[in-house]
Amino acid sequence: MRDVGGCVKKFSRGYQLDKISLQLLNRPAVKCLSRLAKSFVGSSTRSGLLLSVLILTNPASARAQEVTCVLVSPSQPLTAGTRGDVWLYCQNNSSNEVRRTFEPNLDGTLTSGTNSFKTVLALTNRSGIEATIAPGSFVKQEYLFDVPSTLGGQVTLDASNYNQVVILVKNNPAGTPATPATSAAPSLLLMEFLGRHIYGYEPIYFLLGQYPGAEFQFSLKYKLFDLTGDWNPLAHSYFAYTQTSFWDLFSRDPSFYDTSYKPSAFLFYPGIFQKDRFQLDLQGGYEHESNGRGGSMERSLNTIYLQPTARFDLPAHFQLTFQTRAWYYLTLGSNNPDLPDYRGYADLLGALAWTDPQGGEKIQFATRLRIGDEGSHAGLLFDLRFNLPHRSHFNPAIQLQYFTGYGQTLRQYDQTSHAFRAGLCIWY
Repeated sequence: MRDVGGCVKKFSRGYQLDKISLQLLNRPAVKCLSRLAKSFVGSSTRSGLLLSVLILTNPASARAQEVTCVLVSPSQPLTAGTRGDVWLYCQNNSSNEVRRTFEPNLDGTLTSGTNSFKTVLALTNRSGIEATIAPGSFVKQEYLFDVPSTLGGQVTLDASNYNQVVILVKNNPAGTPATPATSAAPSLLLMEFLGRHIYGYEPIYFLLGQYPGAEFQFSLKYKLFDLTGDWNPLAHSYFAYTQTSFWDLFSRDPSFYDTSYKPSAFLFYPGIFQKDRFQLDLQGGYEHESNGRGGSMERSLNTIYLQPTARFDLPAHFQLTFQTRAWYYLTLGSNNPDLPDYRGYADLLGALAWTDPQGGEKIQFATRLRIGDEGSHAGLLFDLRFNLPHRSHFNPAIQLQYFTGYGQTLRQYDQTSHAFRAGLCIWY
């Protein structure tokens, strides 16, 4: 520790450590700071100082840029044949808030001597894919990967587009059978495929409250092709499915009051225009909606739509979002030919969110307004969602919801109702 203390005293004199440029450091300085970094990695401390030291001693990530990201090796040796983890730290070097998107999966290579093993690093916190980083601050995310049972000793991990890290691997005392070098972990390969193709779409939640008692929604979107390209439509093609159910849970004969089934196909272009703290996304496609009741209770419609979304990053970690959807009715069911009189041809969603840049907790207030064709028959939905401080990767939000007006369900599109409900939101 005397050696480490000498490093800090020698090279932080007259500087803020996280402001030192790599170009100002000579070779002895880099070596000394490396020893300092390793002393921190060996303990449980995860601090801004640690991140600064790692950035300074890693030439691959020390280039001047708005956000600098560094992979940090585990503080304890990993066991061969088990699952290990690394942390990705991202520091905001600018004077403005920055939004960072974490890749759900990273391709990696583990190397020990002449042996190399392909692996996949999977993000553990899928709800933390997007984060807002305050000026001069940092965020971190954990990635998991499988450690082949044949590895041992000092192992290097190379992850796509990030720095190389050195990991110590100890033998598995249980004597796990050797894993062939050609076999990448099947579970992580599946996670990699799903992570590249399946995403949350509309909020996923389960709520209890006023009649009909319970409401829950499930919604996912699937990216059809594993392609990239700014304007290539195949690279932006999605299929989505959303199901919203209202359940008469508290009656003597609990049954489903109504369910909307909404498959859709669309093109989604995120960030078609970006400037400073503003971002514009564009989505357009086809959507079917029906309740599958049959007979006189059947309701159905087919639409094509265009949906722009404008996002404004505000000071103090706030974000303001406006999303409007305008649609054209291709067909209407025989039991609901007057649906446009009540649902209209467009709706407007507004949301104000605050995100804790360190812990990732989030608070969001959202409202959606829908008005009929002649400016009447309004339906208004309010949602308040907030995460509680957590110590685990699973952290559902508390959701409070209030609806008033026309069209709470597809079945009652031409009727007024109101309801207050509360419950858990898994994704939003």
